Amino acid sequence: MPRLLLCGNNSGTLTNEMVSATFSQLVNCIATERDINFLSSLYKCFTGCMGVIGGPASLTPQIHDGIMEGTRRQLQSMADKRKKRSEEARAPGSEDKKELLMWSEEVEDYALDEIAMMLKGFSESHELLMAVSSVRDLGVFLNDGLDDGA
Repeated sequence: MPRLLLCGNNSGTLTNEMVSATFSQLVNCIATERDINFLSSLYKCFTGCMGVIGGPASLTPQIHDGIMEGTRRQLQSMADKRKKRSEEARAPGSEDKKELLMWSEEVEDYALDEIAMMLKGFSESHELLMAVSSVRDLGVFLNDGLDDGA
């Protein structure tokens, strides 16, 4: 997507309507996406597209507000999942699930990295960066390695 915008921009064929439609669709997808792997890709795409159009100052207020609201919802959803995962990890017999729980957390960490990169594009001290850190800190396996030290 960023490459398409760049090509349109370089050729002089990129219109404000195209940019608006692209970002509107990205914001809608980000706000509702449940697949954490795809969510990471959507945030990476949003960040790349934002760079092509000249940064966050080029976004309309609707796009800005939409991405921030969608990001708040996604962070809350990840926090809820991590809290639930923490309970699952402490439950008797959870040893069988440890690898799956660790994998889920690792994938979320990648999504949190992409969210942080996008937010830093707005401001290095964006208020939601603290929320990203808080969600990351909810990680059950924060200090564990996948190979348990092997």
